[in-house]
Amino acid sequence: MYMRIIWGKVRSGQWDGYEAAYKKAIELTRGAKGFKGRWLARNLDDPDAGYSITLWDSERDMRAYLDSKQFKDEILPTLQPFWVNQYTVTHCEVRASD
Repeated sequence: MYMRIIWGKVRSGQWDGYEAAYKKAIELTRGAKGFKGRWLARNLDDPDAGYSITLWDSERDMRAYLDSKQFKDEILPTLQPFWVNQYTVTHCEVRASD
């Protein structure tokens, strides 16, 4: 399995709007090939920061989704208005789980 982990910040005081947009984006992602699950976690010490974690069957499926027209034309425009361009993206191979 493969995981995409994003840490990022949203505009100050905009978390609720971002979370609503994120939930809308979830609906658009559900049918993606190889998609296994998604989590949104808000930082307890910084309410304008958090993590988005997605789980995929294969690296190929994950990267195909990121290159898809749907991701570029629907998902990103839904979420980008909330970002402050302070984020990191990490792609991982899951080596152990419980």
